[in-house]
Amino acid sequence: MGVIKDGTVSGVLPSNQGFAVHYPGYSSTISRSIDTLGGIQGILKARNSQSNKLELRFRPEDPYSHPAFGELRPCNNLLLKIFKKKSYDGHGAEASDSMSKCPTLVATRIGDEIQTTQPGSEDVEEQTLTHGEANLYADIVAHVPEAYCFDGMIDYQHVVAVHADVARRKKRNWSEVEELQFEKGGLMDVDQEDVMIIVPPLFSLKDVPENLVLRPHAPATLSSKKKHSRVENHYWENDKEQIPKIVNWEDYIPQGSDQWESQMAVSRLFDERPIWKKDSLAECLLDKGLKFKYEMLRRLLSRIAYYFSSGPFLRFWIRKGYDPRKDPDSRIYQRLDFRVPLPLRSYCDANAGNQMKHRWEDICAFRVFPSKLQTSLQLFELVDDYIQLEIRKPPTQTTCSFKD
Repeated sequence: MGVIKDGTVSGVLPSNQGFAVHYPGYSSTISRSIDTLGGIQGILKARNSQSNKLELRFRPEDPYSHPAFGELRPCNNLLLKIFKKKSYDGHGAEASDSMSKCPTLVATRIGDEIQTTQPGSEDVEEQTLTHGEANLYADIVAHVPEAYCFDGMIDYQHVVAVHADVARRKKRNWSEVEELQFEKGGLMDVDQEDVMIIVPPLFSLKDVPENLVLRPHAPATLSSKKKHSRVENHYWENDKEQIPKIVNWEDYIPQGSDQWESQMAVSRLFDERPIWKKDSLAECLLDKGLKFKYEMLRRLLSRIAYYFSSGPFLRFWIRKGYDPRKDPDSRIYQRLDFRVPLPLRSYCDANAGNQMKHRWEDICAFRVFPSKLQTSLQLFELVDDYIQLEIRKPPTQTTCSFKD
């Protein structure tokens, strides 16, 4: 454009447009930064998608790396090229770029290709001149109307120390799996040899901090009903809280009535095992010819069971008088969340409209695909030799806590 005089420069704005990536770190090379963003193809896919999200994986070679997401935001910036021309008393001029390092990548799209630049990617050693004078020049390379900003928490990563290389080699690209394989029921067999690695449940589902509104402390005077249900709302770390005692419901229900038979059927299931997921329990009752509405089933369960609002038995119905925190054998009844990967959610949505509801035992045996994006399973019910072998190992501690 011209020489910078008094901090200003004049010229014509170019028609080229690009976008910036506020990279949350200092990468060794530009190529490494592009690889962490999914490569050129991954960036093009993010640019053409409607989510306006750019995924960043600090270890792209690790398929279990915790990603950070950049949000596309509008801006009004210009990509400048500032350089210095030094004249040699009429013997020509020598140009050298002089820009500081900056952790910002600027990309210009030309057709189906993306050209990336990083201002100040090279440091040019200044030469000492005895004659002549130097002038600063500025050129506007492109207009930058939008940029990707990473505002989430990216300071924690789950590093798989064991079997990471084996899992990386066996990890499949779900986008390459044809849709016909899903229709033929081959979904559960596509990756049977993959190493089973479960991400710790204490990891946050959100990467952006949020303000929490905590409940006030309960008043000192509580009714007997509220005192009875306080165990449902306490934190799992509070091991001093008493669990509900066994209630003799036989004294309040007429023997031989329909309600008596229904309550007896539910009680027999809790005699088989002390902890149940409601979906599994409802299916067992349905196999016995008993079908209850939501309100009725909850009433039957509340007489003989309770549940925690946090911890490894979250929302599982537990037999009254039984404390899973003090029984090492309760580890086999813990909760496991199954979340559908993003590339498979379209298949999950298609299953949601299916009129035929899958049986719970088929979901636990991985014979069918769940219709929900997130499903809570019980380790005891999963039909998998590896899982059953792991949960049947002798316990190494006598009590169970949320932190363990």
